[in-house]
Amino acid sequence: MAIKKNNNKSARIILVIFALVIVLLVSNVVYLGATGKHFVSGNDIKEYADSRGGGQKEQILYAKRGSIYTSDKEVVASDVKKYKLYAVLSESRLTVDKKPAYVVDKKKTAKELSKIIGMKEKDILKRLNNKGYQVEFGKYGNNLSSLVKDKIDALELPGLEFEELITRNYRYGDFASYEVGYAQLVKEKTTQYIVGQMGIEKTYNDQLTGKDGKKVYLADSSNHMLPNGVINQVDPVSGNDVYLTIDSDIQTELDIQLKKLADEMSATKATCGIMEAKTGKILAISNYPSFDPNTKDMENYTDLFFNEAVEPGSVFKSFVYANGLTDGTLDVKKKYKSGKYNYTVNGRLIHAIKDHNQGKGWGNITYEQGFYRSSNTAICYILDQFIDKESLIQDFADLQLFKTSTVDGIKSSSGVAGFRGTNKRLEWLTTGFGQGSTVTGLQLLRGYSAFANDGKTVEPYLVEKVVSPETNEVVYQAQTKYSKKIYSTEAVNQMKDLMSGVVNKQGSTGYKYHMDDIHLIGKTGTGQVPKDGGYMKDFNTHGFVGLAPYDDPQIVIVVWYQNSISGSTSVSNMVKAVTRTALNKLNTQPTKKVETSTYVLDSYLNQSVQYAQNILTKHQLTPLVIGNGKTILNQYPNAQIEVSAKSRVFLQTDGSTITMPSMIGWSRKEAQAFATMANIDIEFNGIGNIYSQSVSKGVKLTPNQKVKVHAK
Repeated sequence: MAIKKNNNKSARIILVIFALVIVLLVSNVVYLGATGKHFVSGNDIKEYADSRGGGQKEQILYAKRGSIYTSDKEVVASDVKKYKLYAVLSESRLTVDKKPAYVVDKKKTAKELSKIIGMKEKDILKRLNNKGYQVEFGKYGNNLSSLVKDKIDALELPGLEFEELITRNYRYGDFASYEVGYAQLVKEKTTQYIVGQMGIEKTYNDQLTGKDGKKVYLADSSNHMLPNGVINQVDPVSGNDVYLTIDSDIQTELDIQLKKLADEMSATKATCGIMEAKTGKILAISNYPSFDPNTKDMENYTDLFFNEAVEPGSVFKSFVYANGLTDGTLDVKKKYKSGKYNYTVNGRLIHAIKDHNQGKGWGNITYEQGFYRSSNTAICYILDQFIDKESLIQDFADLQLFKTSTVDGIKSSSGVAGFRGTNKRLEWLTTGFGQGSTVTGLQLLRGYSAFANDGKTVEPYLVEKVVSPETNEVVYQAQTKYSKKIYSTEAVNQMKDLMSGVVNKQGSTGYKYHMDDIHLIGKTGTGQVPKDGGYMKDFNTHGFVGLAPYDDPQIVIVVWYQNSISGSTSVSNMVKAVTRTALNKLNTQPTKKVETSTYVLDSYLNQSVQYAQNILTKHQLTPLVIGNGKTILNQYPNAQIEVSAKSRVFLQTDGSTITMPSMIGWSRKEAQAFATMANIDIEFNGIGNIYSQSVSKGVKLTPNQKVKVHAK
C-alpha cells in the first residue's frame, strides 16, 4: 500500500509542476505583450528592439490552401512548403542576451552546410566572406524541403535563417488538367496569396482558401524577429479539402490511351469523358493537347470536352430515333429506299443528301438496318414523314442540347442550333444526322445518360464533397439530379437494342467496338469541320458514344477526335481499354471474392526506413524502398488508405541512388507511382499486369530514364 501512495503522490507533484510551467509560459506572453519585458528573465525585449532601430512588427501567417483529392483519395493538388536559406553576416545581429545571431565560424559553417545542400565548400565560404547584411545560396538554397531545413537547424550554427515559401503542386501533372485547373501566387503590396485561376481551383477558390493568422513580434532595424520576441500569435485555419468524382485509375488509363490515340491517328484535337451513368459522377476527362499545371505549358485555354462545340455526325441520330419511338410515330421495321434523299424547294432540286457510301445505299432496308449502317437518308425520311418538329425541339431543350450549362461552376458552351430561323429546312434535316449544328462532349454525355436511366438524363458533376480538414466535417455533399422523363421506357429499351446492333452485328458501322467480355452498346459518328463558311476537305470529326453493360448501363463514354485519317482501330481499342478499367473499378462485372485481411496505413513521412519496414512487414505488407536514404520523404498509397495483405507500399527516401526493381506482376498504377517517385519515364504497352520490362532489376536509374514495360 505504501508503494501505491508514493506513486499517487509523485503523479500529483508532476501535474502541479506541469501546470506551473503552463502558467509561466502564458504569463510570459501576456507580460511581454504588455511591458515588452520577459516575465522570467526580466530582459527588456522592447527596449532592446527599439535600441536596434526596430520595434513591434506584425506578420501574416498564411493559411494552408485546401487540397484537391480524387474519389479514391489520391492527392491531385496541394500546398508544398519550401524554404529559402540565407545567412546573416552583419555583426549587428545579436540575440536579446547579446549573443551572436550571425555567422561566426565561416569555415565550419561552409563545411557543414556543403554536406547538406550540395554546394561546394569553397563556394559557400566565398559567399560568407562577402560584405553586406546577408547572403543567399542560389539554386542550392532555394526550394528546400522541411527535411533539409531540419538538418540545417540541427547544426545549431548561428546566422543561418530561412524564408518560408508556399507553392501549389500538382502531383500527377497532366491529369484532368482543364477540370482541376491551377492556382498561382498573387502578390498584393506586402501580402501574397495562392489564388485559383482556372477549373475547380478557381470555382471552389473560396472553399479552398483558408483564414490567415498573424504573429506580433519585436524586431531589429532590418525587420528580423528578435529571438524570443513573439508577443502574440493567432494560428491560421486551413482551407477546406475538395474531393472530386474522378477516379485516379480510370483517369490515368484514359490519359494514356487518349495520348496513344492522338499519336497513332495524327489527331490535332481529341477529347473523351466517362461518367457513372446512374449518378452523374464524372469518372475521368481527358483532352489532347493538354497541359501540366506545374509548368502551365498550355497551347490554348479551351477545355475541348466542355467548350469545343463540334458537328458530331451520326451519334446525333439516336435522339431523332428516340423521339419517334416515344411518340409512337416511328416503326423501325418499316422499309425505305436508301442511297440518297433529294431536298427540293417548289419542285426544284436544291441538294441531294447521300448516304456515306457515295450515295449507293443498301437498297430497300428497314429503319432498323438504317441505324446500324448509319444511313443519313433514313434520318431525312424520318424527319420528313414521322417526326413532329415541335416535339423534337422540346426534346432538345429537355436534353439541354444547344444550351450553356455549368458543372460545379465550370462553364460549358452552348453550341449552335443551325436549324433556328426562317428558311432553315435543309439545316433541320442535316442536324438530324449531326451536321449544320454543333454540340459539346458534355451535352452528348448528359443526353445519352437518358438511355441508362429509363428516359431521364442525369446531371454530370465533378465535385463529390468538400471537407474541413480541421474538424473532418463534410460542409458540402453532391446530390444526384435527374431530368423529367423524356423518353418512354419502351423507347429506351428499343434504343438499347438498336445501339447494341451498331456495336455487335457484323456489317454495322460500330462492329470494331465489339467486345467479347463486355456487352458494349453505342453509336458511331463522323462530322465535317467548318472553315471559312464551308467545310475542310478530307478533315473530319470522328466520334463514338457508348454505354456498358447493355442490361443495366453503369457508364457512359463520349469520345471525338479530329484528323484526316479514318478506318483505324485506335479509337475502338481506346474505348475498350477504358471501358474495362471503368467497369472494373465500379465492380459491375462479376468477380470472385477473396477473403483477405486489411490494414489502414499510417503516415511514414520523416520516419526512418527501418521503422516503416518493420511496421509494414508486421502487417503482411511489402515495403518497396526507393533510394538509398534513411529517411522517408513520400509514400504510396497515402496515409489513411486501407490496403489488403501482401500489397506493395512504396517508400521514397532522401537518397539519390535508385535501382530498378522487378515490376513483374505490378499494376499500371503501381508502376506510375514508382515512376513519379524515381523520376523516370515509363512507356506502357498493353493493359493489365506487367510481365516484362526493358531495364533489368538492380540497374542504377538516372533521372528521366525511359523504361518500357509490357502488360497483359
